[in-house]
Amino acid sequence: MAKPAVLTDLEVVERVLGGDRDAFALLVERYQKGLANYIFHMVRHYEEALELTQEVFLKTYSSLGKYDRQYKFSTWIYKIASNHTIDHMRRQQLATTPIEVPREDGSDPRELPLESPTLNPQDSLTMKDLLGQIREAVEELPPAYRELIILRHFNFRSYEEMAKITGLPLGTVKNRIFRARQLLMERLKNAR
Repeated sequence: MAKPAVLTDLEVVERVLGGDRDAFALLVERYQKGLANYIFHMVRHYEEALELTQEVFLKTYSSLGKYDRQYKFSTWIYKIASNHTIDHMRRQQLATTPIEVPREDGSDPRELPLESPTLNPQDSLTMKDLLGQIREAVEELPPAYRELIILRHFNFRSYEEMAKITGLPLGTVKNRIFRARQLLMERLKNAR
């Protein structure tokens, strides 16, 4: 039995624009986890990130007719997510949450699940501590730097995609990534 062909993003968009509204669920399925993760790293609040993700999909659906097919759909939807999240953050004037404040579920925000059967307990503890320090350092970055670090190192976007998503010139993206990495190295060096 032949495996059904996987539709490209563009093919799904064409179906939705052609009247097959249910096809949009394929795009939601493809991008929901990545967008929620990206937005969560920006706002640092789980429920808020989920709500913003849903709003991004609503905006995407209502703007689908404006999608320029010369660009990758993923770049376009991340651009919508970036703009929407930044607008939300500006409206809320979110204050940074100190790392010492426990999450709503009572867990320590520095605790990251670490699944590696090859690490001994000491190495596991060391790695967990390092990951906590990295996460804390990323969270302390100014929002403009934090967004680019998240796009590059958590969402694995190219510099060109990052420039399109943020609307910044490519040179500015590269300079900010360089500066953000310097800040991260300084903070990590001082954390030891």
